[in-house]
Amino acid sequence: MRFSSKAVAAVVSVSALALANLPVSLAQSAEQAFNGKDTCISIDSEGNVVAPQPGDCTQFGKGGQGNSDAQARNVIFILGDGMGHQEITAARNYLKGANGRFEGLDELTASGAYTTFAIGEDGKRQYVTDSAASATGWSTGGKTYNGALSVDITGKPHENLLEMAKNAGMRTGNVSTAEIQDATPGAMHSHISKRGYYAPSGDAKPVKGAEARENGGLGSISEQIIDTRADVTLGGGRKYFDAEVLEGGENRNPFLTEKNDGGADWEDGKSVRENAIAKGYQVVDDKQGLEDITVANQDQPVLGLFHDKNMTRKFEQTVPVKSDGTTEPEVCKEADRGDEPSAAEMTKKAIELLDDKSSDKGFFLQVESASIDKADHAADACGMIGETEQIDEVIKEALDFAKADGETMIVVTADHAHTAEIIPDGRPSVSAVTRLQSPKDGGAVMSVGFGTQPWLDENGNPVFDKKENGDPFDTPGFSMMHTGTQVRIAGFGPGSENVNGQLDQTDAFYVMANALGLNGGTDGGQKPWKINKDNKVVSLANRSKAKPGDELCYLVAAGEAPKVGDCAQFGKDGQGIDNAKAKNVVVLIGDGTGDSEITAARNYLKGSAGRFEGLDNLDYTGYLTTFSLDKETGLPNYVADSAATGTAWNSGVKSYNGAIGVDNAGKPVATTGELAKARGMKIGNVSTAEIQDATPAAFAAHALDRSYYAPSGDKKVAKGDQLRENGGLGSISEQIVDLRADVTLGGGSKYFDTEVVQGGKWNASGNTWTAGKSVLDNAKDNGYQVVTNASELEAIAEANSDKPVLGLFSEGNMPRVLNQSIPTTDGGDQQPATCVANPEFTEETPRLGAMTSKALELLQNDNGFLLQVESASPDKADHQADACGLIGEVGQLDEAVQAVQKWVEETGEETLIVATADHAHTAQITYDNANTAGRVTQLTTVDGSTMAVNFATSKTNEDEDALGGQQHTGAQLRVAASGPGAANVTGQIDQTDLFFLVNNALGIESINHGLTFDTTMTPVEAQPEGDSEGSAQGSSTTSPWLIAVLSISGIIGLLSLISLLFPFPIDEVLGPIAKR
Repeated sequence: MRFSSKAVAAVVSVSALALANLPVSLAQSAEQAFNGKDTCISIDSEGNVVAPQPGDCTQFGKGGQGNSDAQARNVIFILGDGMGHQEITAARNYLKGANGRFEGLDELTASGAYTTFAIGEDGKRQYVTDSAASATGWSTGGKTYNGALSVDITGKPHENLLEMAKNAGMRTGNVSTAEIQDATPGAMHSHISKRGYYAPSGDAKPVKGAEARENGGLGSISEQIIDTRADVTLGGGRKYFDAEVLEGGENRNPFLTEKNDGGADWEDGKSVRENAIAKGYQVVDDKQGLEDITVANQDQPVLGLFHDKNMTRKFEQTVPVKSDGTTEPEVCKEADRGDEPSAAEMTKKAIELLDDKSSDKGFFLQVESASIDKADHAADACGMIGETEQIDEVIKEALDFAKADGETMIVVTADHAHTAEIIPDGRPSVSAVTRLQSPKDGGAVMSVGFGTQPWLDENGNPVFDKKENGDPFDTPGFSMMHTGTQVRIAGFGPGSENVNGQLDQTDAFYVMANALGLNGGTDGGQKPWKINKDNKVVSLANRSKAKPGDELCYLVAAGEAPKVGDCAQFGKDGQGIDNAKAKNVVVLIGDGTGDSEITAARNYLKGSAGRFEGLDNLDYTGYLTTFSLDKETGLPNYVADSAATGTAWNSGVKSYNGAIGVDNAGKPVATTGELAKARGMKIGNVSTAEIQDATPAAFAAHALDRSYYAPSGDKKVAKGDQLRENGGLGSISEQIVDLRADVTLGGGSKYFDTEVVQGGKWNASGNTWTAGKSVLDNAKDNGYQVVTNASELEAIAEANSDKPVLGLFSEGNMPRVLNQSIPTTDGGDQQPATCVANPEFTEETPRLGAMTSKALELLQNDNGFLLQVESASPDKADHQADACGLIGEVGQLDEAVQAVQKWVEETGEETLIVATADHAHTAQITYDNANTAGRVTQLTTVDGSTMAVNFATSKTNEDEDALGGQQHTGAQLRVAASGPGAANVTGQIDQTDLFFLVNNALGIESINHGLTFDTTMTPVEAQPEGDSEGSAQGSSTTSPWLIAVLSISGIIGLLSLISLLFPFPIDEVLGPIAKR
């Protein structure tokens, strides 16, 4: 692993039992343990503001990770403005189908995640960044405040990557569908304190103060574009080049070592455009003009200006509405883009002009699809989708070139996450909603919610309750917010393995600079640095080919359902990047732990520049899709529940929400737990939920409905064909006992206290059940060691199939480590609070890390083991809009990962560790001191700064809905892994691919495994001593015949009955209803 695992160090404060304000300091509260880099601390111990310099906030330093030391001739950096996981997934669902595949975005071989925070001029963290601060991060390697371009928080300019490439003799290009002065392109060719300083004069975005050329400054962004003199500059923003230059004279770029101005200085009184032409620029205004260009170099650079403002979006705008889930679905319509080139056409031309095979130097090119962001701000679902398609087309052009060239690195990412959320269709929401009918998925409907601005009238009064179904969102002057979630970074080509893992935005600068060998330093710029080369990982370049992108697994004949493996992106054999075998596998699940939850928890517990010691230090990262199926239509359900997703990775098949271990037709499918047990391995199942809950149940059981917890009683009772008395497999509690996992730990004890209705012997070598007794008593009768608190668990010395361990630590779900926080509709106006310890979480409540460590101790054996561990309550806290709850439970997940890493390090056993989530959820990190369509909680993080968390997916903002009815969302999820076969999580996969990844690592046959699913309950009757065979009829303790026999036989008969209950070893039990 990349880092030595650290011992679990949990800090639980019980000094306060309610939310309280923290002073502005790094005072640490319950569960917090700041571990950010000292160099990135921006307020020192005396309260002075300190400006971090380039490299100070990177996770891996200037030298990088050292995963690969391969050098690239060219780098193409591609940026989707606002392209978070929700946007990528929504666009894929609509354009390609939920099981489809982008030809560009999804074909990049390396992938990671990076944080995007900014730092204010006051030194405080800005957890939601804008495009200027984020662009400064990857352009210069330094952090700055929102609105600043390639300067630090004091306003000091720093050399950007384009300038460094030029100084090294490389050709350069800068392409955007925005105004070319906008933040992303602006950071590569200007240094300025305010991103809005577009023009030298006029009434539209003029530069002001000391930064104007006439006041001795570097000039407006438009002027600095001309001074920086990239070989190719293409985009919009034409009207700002028509502004008059007020000060003539020299090129004022502070970092270029050679300045070619075409023999002409600036001339005042002329426009920027006229000056550019005088300096030798070829200026074109339309698609044909661009096509006619044949050369671009420092003598004849190209300036393409294709729109007065931002370039036209691909799709016409859609307007979201108040929806009860029945508003009419829409389809996206192509917009008329006139004579503008597309983003892909600009990219192709730029590459053509920059690629000079006769030169010993390569090129650096930045390309931005800018209006994903601008559409999101406008709550325009189709606009956002169309611009995501544009970036996919750009990536495809770049990939076509890179594959033929062989010396080109491609890096693709976003600057920040944004507002859109894929929410459950067919139900009301406080968010403004656009329903879209997918043209690829047989008419399935996807709902996209926009909930980061409140519903207000022109006077600022709330109007949501006054709106009718179908009324448009029309808050005056609204602009939906960016969000603070970490975003995906992906790569292809030489050195791209260095985007793998958990990074910061500033690391991206060094990934590219190091690949190009630009570490030699520049006068006035960065000093030379050494490139790290000592942490090689498996090459990610060679892998099996994914299934065709237009092959959608659910488009099957009526009455059929996808089979095991049909929806996996790489089929049963997997990606084949690393075919090493593991002795053990541990799969760790954070229920509802999307990238937003991970980021919020890291910000609060560790600091924005901190690092989870477990989750963030796994060796390989990828992303996976999580859609489920509609039970009736068989088409995609874009927002899955924990049952369908648990079934996906445990059984390799897509099913309907609520399904446990069955396919979409209700047919049982083998689980990883059953397959590992059949292989002779030990197995374990650990959760902080009720152990019958969806995730642990999908490891152990097969149920038509996830709520079939108990065989009887008044809550969550199995029904109909599921019941054993009706010939079914039985309740989930009964099936958990029948699986006889060596270790089963969690909550849900009250469902084990329910009465068994059907007695007898379950299958040929299974448990013997006594009707009338509780599930728990039956478990004890069949050899289970039952523990109910931390001390009893710690005292257990062994666990095996003869003496399995059943730990039941609460009646329902186990308590969360942090006390519940309550958001409000005016939460953005409230003072930030801090989370406190939950008094219900006592010393006798085992932490997830401790349960994991004990499970590992008990499972270790010569034949290996499979262990599933779930931190269940990030999800449950999210449903309740409980920011503190979700943060604490993500922390518990990290402790569990650390526990596994520590055990692997100590034992040296070949163990594959996989950590992921089942589905994304509702929480969004939004701008502080701002209200939304939902409810907001503001918290003081361990950084001493304010973080706002938004919950806007409930039906209403009333307590009964908002504090229990927040919804899952449909974004793709991060998956991370270490150990043998771990590299096979990289790239873009589906949740069902994990099933094959685990089995392939263990050498287990995933499909032709020989397991069958019988539901045989053989009656157990009292027999003469020594006779262990039962009759063909059922019996129970309420049978008069059995009662008579017991009365007459006395002690001898009782001993005989005991012998019948344990007639022979049960090591061969394969599962609740599985056998060879």
